[in-house]
Amino acid sequence: AYDNELSKTIKKMDTKVCKNCSQPFHIEPDDFTFYAKIDVSPPTLCPECRLQRRMLFRNERDYYKRKCDLCGSSIVAVYPEEFSAIGTGGSASPEGGQTPVYCGKCWWSDKWDPTDYGKDYDPSRPFLDQFKELYYSVPMLAMQNDDGVRSINSQYTYDVSRVKNCYLVMCDWETEDSMYSYHVCQSKDMSDSYYSNNCTLGYELVTSSDCYSCAYLTLSVACNNCLLGYDLRGCSDCIMCVGLRNKKYCILNEQYTKEEYEIKKAEMQLNRRDNLQKYQKQLYEFSLKFPRRFAHIFQSVTTNGDNLWNCKATRDSFYFKGLENCRYMVVGDGGKDSYDCINTGKPDFCYNCVTPDLSYRCICNIYGDSNVSVEYSNNCISSKNILGCSAVKHGEYMILNKKYSPEEYKALREKIIAEMRASGTWGEFFPASMSPHAYNESPAQDWIPLTKEQVLAKGFRWKDPQKKEYNISIPAVAIPQTISLVTDALLNETLGCKDEGTCEHKCSTAFKITSQELAFYRRMNLPLPDLCHNCRYYRRLTRRNPPKLWHRKCANCENEFETSYAPNRPEIVYCETCYQ
Repeated sequence: AYDNELSKTIKKMDTKVCKNCSQPFHIEPDDFTFYAKIDVSPPTLCPECRLQRRMLFRNERDYYKRKCDLCGSSIVAVYPEEFSAIGTGGSASPEGGQTPVYCGKCWWSDKWDPTDYGKDYDPSRPFLDQFKELYYSVPMLAMQNDDGVRSINSQYTYDVSRVKNCYLVMCDWETEDSMYSYHVCQSKDMSDSYYSNNCTLGYELVTSSDCYSCAYLTLSVACNNCLLGYDLRGCSDCIMCVGLRNKKYCILNEQYTKEEYEIKKAEMQLNRRDNLQKYQKQLYEFSLKFPRRFAHIFQSVTTNGDNLWNCKATRDSFYFKGLENCRYMVVGDGGKDSYDCINTGKPDFCYNCVTPDLSYRCICNIYGDSNVSVEYSNNCISSKNILGCSAVKHGEYMILNKKYSPEEYKALREKIIAEMRASGTWGEFFPASMSPHAYNESPAQDWIPLTKEQVLAKGFRWKDPQKKEYNISIPAVAIPQTISLVTDALLNETLGCKDEGTCEHKCSTAFKITSQELAFYRRMNLPLPDLCHNCRYYRRLTRRNPPKLWHRKCANCENEFETSYAPNRPEIVYCETCYQ
């Protein structure tokens, strides 16, 4: 009956009203085809609300000191210590239940068995309620990484794999010697960069790739020794340039000889922090004079979205490469026949998942690696044919962490799915109330920012920042303007952040410089920052576009298109033909 009902609607587009934000959204014939193939009901939430709900189950940047509930060692975790139940340890769920939190070494070990937490399915109760109880009883991984397993010396990282000597790096793999960055995969010696892959020795790079020894570049590719640039390709030794291709020795798009360039560069005193800050503002104003491409989509066919490479038949996707027949995908590398997945690599036929890496036919999962037919589960590894499980490794034919025969599994799975279809939850992601993180702890706040009042009005949780009382030894105004004035003694100092906690960027008010960081600034001949890493991060986000499309008209002709530049923004936006 379900298949027959889908066959009636698959030929036409349907307009629905989001049950969360009450805004209309469209489900198109190709969407119905996908939902029929993966056997889920069409969504009741609009794409943005679906993205928001998935983002709520990640905590990429708010870390807390606590103890491992197995070995007792001091660790850093995304679950704060104040949730611990008195005298027992363990992090409490939003409803007050106890949840053990294990360090990476313990969580990945054989010291405990996830099947010990197995539960029988109770047909008299909603399945998601039963999974929620399991979710908050099985030990949580303190930091979502594989430090000590496949990564080396990278304890303070989140959602990373196969990295080495990395610190405060998020959503990343195969990276070395990098700090304070987001998705800088296959890179080395990077700091304070965002979605910039295959780069070496880069600082403040945003949505760039294949660059060497560059700083403060946005949307630039294959550049060397460039500083302060926008939309550069194949350039070297260029400063404050916009839209150049295969140029050398240019400043503000003006051509110089090598000798003239070096003299002009020296006069600019680019090693001073105050000058760099002044030139950043000047570059932004200069860039507004140039038309912007409506979308940054390269080597792709029948594709829309933004910041996409090598994609085919993909729509409404952002910050991805190597997608085929996908829709509503945000941040990742590779994927096929998948919808509504975030922060992932190479999912195939997956739907409504958070980080379904290297997985096939997975539905509504929170994390997962190398899985097949895993549904409504959390952080399961190399498993197949499981439903409603948590922290299972190499599992098969399991429901609520309990093992079944193939025949028993198939019969019980069909029964559970029938119950979920009847309640309208099959295909819907986990409810926001189940997330262990507050809205402003999650990247939902980064991608879909809301005020505290808006968050609470929507029924999400908000975490007020802890009061910080650091003993600042060097205020922001006294931080040396050039790296040449900095000695190793500064490693023992506590620097004040220029924002002093007055911004809305989770300002830490103070910060320290690590030896790795100081060596990096010296190598790049860059001044020390006068902002904490949170304030730097949120300023960096203003240089990338949101994962959302608006319908606009070309500023130079009558062509219309979908673009991530909102209509009220000041940039001049051209269609592809006019831009070329």
